[in-house]
Amino acid sequence: FFLLFGDTLFCCVMTTHDGVFCLGQKAAIEDEEEYGDNQQKELALEASSSIYSLKEPLLLKCNPNDSEIGGKEAGEANNENVQNDSNNTQSKNIPLILTYTFIIFAGRSMWSQSVLSAMVYLLRNNNPESVGFLTSIMGVSQLVASLPSGVLADMHRRDYMLKVGSLVGTTAFVVTVYASFSEIFGALGVSLALWGVFYGITNTSISALFADSISEGERSYYFTQRMMLTKLGCTAGPTASLVMFAILGDDWTMKDCAIVMTFGQVICLFGILILCFLRDEYIVEHNESMALEVERTEAIVSITEENEVQQSCDHDTEPRESQKSLLCLPQHRAVPVLTVISDVLAGCAAGMSTRYYTIFFIDNLQLSPSIVSLLYILSPLGQMVMHKIAYISGRKVGRCQIVVIFKWIGTSFMICMILAYKHHLHVSIVCILYLLRTSFANATSNLTKSIIMDSVPRNERGKWSALESVNMFSWSGSAALGGLLVSSKGILFIFYVTAALQLVATLPLIVLFERVKD
Repeated sequence: FFLLFGDTLFCCVMTTHDGVFCLGQKAAIEDEEEYGDNQQKELALEASSSIYSLKEPLLLKCNPNDSEIGGKEAGEANNENVQNDSNNTQSKNIPLILTYTFIIFAGRSMWSQSVLSAMVYLLRNNNPESVGFLTSIMGVSQLVASLPSGVLADMHRRDYMLKVGSLVGTTAFVVTVYASFSEIFGALGVSLALWGVFYGITNTSISALFADSISEGERSYYFTQRMMLTKLGCTAGPTASLVMFAILGDDWTMKDCAIVMTFGQVICLFGILILCFLRDEYIVEHNESMALEVERTEAIVSITEENEVQQSCDHDTEPRESQKSLLCLPQHRAVPVLTVISDVLAGCAAGMSTRYYTIFFIDNLQLSPSIVSLLYILSPLGQMVMHKIAYISGRKVGRCQIVVIFKWIGTSFMICMILAYKHHLHVSIVCILYLLRTSFANATSNLTKSIIMDSVPRNERGKWSALESVNMFSWSGSAALGGLLVSSKGILFIFYVTAALQLVATLPLIVLFERVKD
């Protein structure tokens, strides 16, 4: 609003996002003695006290003789200030975490995606069981580290846990480089165990800190942005691998794999350093009171609902529709629990076959390292596009509905890929079907994670983020099981099992169609 007093003009533009305002003054030199400094201070105090009593910015029309700013221009200036204020309130953690996500996944995809599987496969004389065994080591160590890390992240400062994780990650970097060039299988297992501990400590804390740093109603957007950066990083890693393999001779050898893995480790080291700059103080403060209020409300509601559900279970009476919960779960826990169950089942399905696509490309399709790297470049690009489509569609149709639809489409393409290979179609067709399958099946993790974070109070997000490590454990355990099945039943058999489990994983989300609010 504009406050006009004599020849002195005070222009106060106020935005209510966090109570910040700007106060400007234009004083006439010839009237300075008449009004004096004391009177101007009283006027400024009066203006500032009036600002806090307003709930919306007000722009009052001033005298045209005193100002040339019209209503339209004033409105544009006000909107610009509101936008600037909104940008200023963005947590510093958000750009840091997004940068970390891109770098860490660029390095990880370079050494862990296709090169690690090929290196272990060659090191153990073409034994696929060893690939699953090392994968299970990483998963078990991540599970062991993440569960206590999630509890400690909720009890204490999350940035302290991230600093501990950065120390473990630096150690894992040194051991992995040594194991790659020494070609010692045991040392490689130790390095992967250290990487599992690193991911277990950092993933739980960074996911909770990221959720705390985002305003209510914006988590789906920022989770989608982070997931797109994940896929972009997974594209950058294989791109570098393609260039390096082309320079080294485009052949699957232990030495070439060790060089590429080392380069990927160096990239990860830069991401590890970023963890030291994240702070708990950078969370969005005005969301803290909202979150606490929600937690108080949910605590009261949960006590009532638990009593009602327990009574319904004890007396074998069917509760009313508004109080129904699956398997006697409290209603406010049904959404996150069922979503996690779906993620775990999908993780089991993916883990059984993910590590063996590289073996499938090497043995069955006879693809060179450059072609395999090209597939791992195109796959994340397709997932980035589908992530954006899933986010937009989820806002219109519903997040759970879109997750189920995308999983079904991805499963259909996987069946088509198997049939195309069995009927001896061209290798390019098989590869295209593989890309379509991965683009749809892996494009919904941001939606399920946003559902979980929107359904739990702030002081429990570290624990729920730690459940992602249970997903990783199931993923790794199924990879070990997949290695046994590959040896006895063949690689196509585990592809069929993967398709079946992915369909089963959508059942818990179907139950949530009417429960999740979008």
